[in-house]
Amino acid sequence: MKMSRCILRKVGGQLKRTSEKQGFVQGAMILMIGTMTVKVVSMLFKIPISNLLGGTGYSYFTNAYEIFNLISTIATAGFPVAISKLVSENGVLGNYRDNHKIFRISRTFFLITGLLCMTVMILGAGSFAAMIPNPGAKLSIICLAPAVLTCCLMSAYRGYYQGMQNMYPTSISQIIEAVTKMIFGLGFSGGVMYLTQREYSLHATVLGRSYPSPEQAQAVIAQLASGAAVLGVSLSTAAGLVYLMLRWRKKGDGVSQQQLMHAPKPQDSSILLKRILVIAIPVCLGSLAVNLSGIIDLLTVTGRLSHVMDTAPQQLLACYGQNIPQAELVNGTVHNYLYGAYSGKAVVIANLVPALTTGMAVSALPAVAESFARGNRLRTQKSIQMVLRITALFCVPAGLGISALSQEVCSLFFGMNNEVMIGAPLLRVLGLASIFIALTGTTNSLLQAVGRVSLPVKLILIGSAIKLAMNYLLVGIPQLNIQAAPWSTLVCYVVITLLSLIALRSTVGPLGAFGVFGKPLLAGLLCAAFARLTQNMLMQVTASRFAVLLSAAVGAAVYLVGLLLLRALKKEDIMMLPKGEKMAKILEKYSLLG
Repeated sequence: MKMSRCILRKVGGQLKRTSEKQGFVQGAMILMIGTMTVKVVSMLFKIPISNLLGGTGYSYFTNAYEIFNLISTIATAGFPVAISKLVSENGVLGNYRDNHKIFRISRTFFLITGLLCMTVMILGAGSFAAMIPNPGAKLSIICLAPAVLTCCLMSAYRGYYQGMQNMYPTSISQIIEAVTKMIFGLGFSGGVMYLTQREYSLHATVLGRSYPSPEQAQAVIAQLASGAAVLGVSLSTAAGLVYLMLRWRKKGDGVSQQQLMHAPKPQDSSILLKRILVIAIPVCLGSLAVNLSGIIDLLTVTGRLSHVMDTAPQQLLACYGQNIPQAELVNGTVHNYLYGAYSGKAVVIANLVPALTTGMAVSALPAVAESFARGNRLRTQKSIQMVLRITALFCVPAGLGISALSQEVCSLFFGMNNEVMIGAPLLRVLGLASIFIALTGTTNSLLQAVGRVSLPVKLILIGSAIKLAMNYLLVGIPQLNIQAAPWSTLVCYVVITLLSLIALRSTVGPLGAFGVFGKPLLAGLLCAAFARLTQNMLMQVTASRFAVLLSAAVGAAVYLVGLLLLRALKKEDIMMLPKGEKMAKILEKYSLLG
């Protein structure tokens, strides 16, 4: 997405807009910084909440989130994009009254769909929890339902402001969400955990109801604490919405009364709504396809694990020794505990890698689409190569490093406990998968930019079909159980990435695979190897879990040296850095740039 600052100028007696636009790389860096800020705050929430709730409690939390993601995707995905596109086009033409009408229509539409989806989520909570199957997640699903309504309404504001090329309201509201979620999610959950555990220790009751064993009481407490945590999440989305509403009331959208007076008469509401839906529905389908991987895990993993525990429990338990607490065996929640270790430890860390490159995917689309529309094949090809190369430069070392240091990274974030012992081997595979997940996000945007709009959906459906089959067949094998889930994710995204690259090559020509992927891969392998060797040596002299930071620093230094020796970096890569021109001259002097 090209970031720009809009300036009003008077041309021929009419107010018009010009833009000071940044290149897509600079825009990507801005978006990346904003995304990582939110991710850091989110990790400060997810790490302690995962430790607080434990494996089973966190499985309730993540299951509720996955149901929420599915429903909110159906309710909102594609609409902010559609609103943004139409508002941007109308702004160029001076159709400001159309824009205000689009905003009013979208806000009313989202209010209705948000209320409907919230009602479905509340009334269907029991059915959703049984379908997963994880009945203990019912309360968490209900407590998260209000967030669907507030997220729907926020989409109207965010889409409108983005169309006006003002990214600050979206970014600030996201940061407000993240901070509020951290404070109230942890506060509510910790408070409920403390009060209910204290009640049980004094009276052997939880909320006035007696339970014969501590394990049964703890199972109920985990459900209540998870529900309290997601209630904090619902409150955080309300805080983000309140900020956007107050900002709109105080500052509006920057369009003056004079501009509105000179604007043409707005189109009919039905026409504007139809234009929104024509753009939004295909994007919504694409978003659903992207979420299919998580949905497949949600619908298959716990069910297949439950089947294994019913048919061959000893074979499954033998894989984990003493890492499964006795309480989970007593309560029959081993399948939830394993899924919580997978989704709450391995998946959370692996998802940091695609977050590094999200901004690149968003920023690349309009720049590549512009050159492709003009028929400039060479420029399109060069732009695609640059986008893929920069994506690889970030995601390859991150994914390989996480894979090489999976146990150490897990314990750095979550401490050393039973769930980390289960989650670390899963992260080793998910670290590799995260590279291809990041590349899939970028290739999807590039395919859309060159006119292959429907192809990403088809490719993701192919990959998801493979994942569904692998999950069902392999997770049901007692010796493999949940360890098969990250492998199915890896195969799924490898297939999608390869098919996407083949499609891009057939559309724009050769992509320069060695320069784009080969050099970052070689340097990334060196990075991972040296990081692992350093960690092995440090383990001989210190047991500190923070030693992994030094190992990662050594790996990063080796990676940078490897990139320079392989001449994997280009001048334009360096120029986007602070004092990049000076650095580029030095590197050119020693022939270290490609």
